[in-house]
Amino acid sequence: MTATRKPVRIAAIGCGNHATNRVYPCFAKLEVDLVGVCDLDRGRAEANARRFGAAAAFTDAAAMLDATRPDGVVVCAGPQAHVAMALLALERRIPVYTEKPAAPTADEAWRVAQASRAAGTLAMTGFKYRYGRAMDKVMAIMAAPEFGPMKALSVVRCGGWMQNDPRDLRTQFLHDFCCHPIDMVCHVGGEIDEVYTASTAPDSYAITVRFASGAVGSLLLSCRADWGRPVDRTEILGAPGHIIEIEDQIFMRYHVGTAPRASHDPRFCTAGSDSMEETGFIPEMRAFVEHCAGTRPPERIPSRIEESARSLAVFEAIQRSAASRRPERPARFDGASRAIGA
Repeated sequence: MTATRKPVRIAAIGCGNHATNRVYPCFAKLEVDLVGVCDLDRGRAEANARRFGAAAAFTDAAAMLDATRPDGVVVCAGPQAHVAMALLALERRIPVYTEKPAAPTADEAWRVAQASRAAGTLAMTGFKYRYGRAMDKVMAIMAAPEFGPMKALSVVRCGGWMQNDPRDLRTQFLHDFCCHPIDMVCHVGGEIDEVYTASTAPDSYAITVRFASGAVGSLLLSCRADWGRPVDRTEILGAPGHIIEIEDQIFMRYHVGTAPRASHDPRFCTAGSDSMEETGFIPEMRAFVEHCAGTRPPERIPSRIEESARSLAVFEAIQRSAASRRPERPARFDGASRAIGA
């Protein structure tokens, strides 16, 4: 007789709009027992505990972790809080998932990476672009010998207006909205040697990229579009004639010359015209839950905190280049808590 696997015991920190609408609903699709919910606003914590079936509501994260001793912690509280909450979990050797961005700066993300290594415990970031169904197929195509090494990449990512309040990272277009395409470029193309940015900061950026592999890329990022008609388009070129096109991180087409080779064109309909499977929300949470259950090793988690630190280093190089109007090199990290090579 096969033993029934127990649900993974998860505690969640943060009950804002994004957490409530995008993160907590994933738990219902997975083998999860929500043992605690925490928010500084007790009313929001209690509301989410009732709505999502949590055992208890808290306003103090450390008290929740000590009281519940979960198998994993999910944090969605803004980048300023992600570092502190991740460190709380890692001090207790509890695996931790934080929403993006992982930290305000690359150095702070690297500090979490060091704590993760010292504890021998996973810290990962919710970069959904790495987990979408279309991206799974893209990475498989690019790994095939016939595609050859990536030679060029183009990304256009435009959304609606953001407030760009310098006191609140969650309102900043480049830091909050653009962290996904910047991280996706790192995921697809590998290490980046140099970036050059032309911008009308804080709302529009034209960025050229040179990868360590010798490949080149470009990103056009702007919040001058409209939230009702955002633009998300990527093209990846490999061997002569080999082209991958991605739309909205959901639809994918792969052509060799004029001949179609592969595609991903899911058909779904929900009230919000969205699929949390296709866009990566549920797959990234599934990866975390499987790790907490002991069935998915850290090396099979594509968005570990070390990757987040590298993506933040690219973001910071883009910022520096916009200010200096010169090419800039992303920081590299050694075994210490500082960035080198910037």
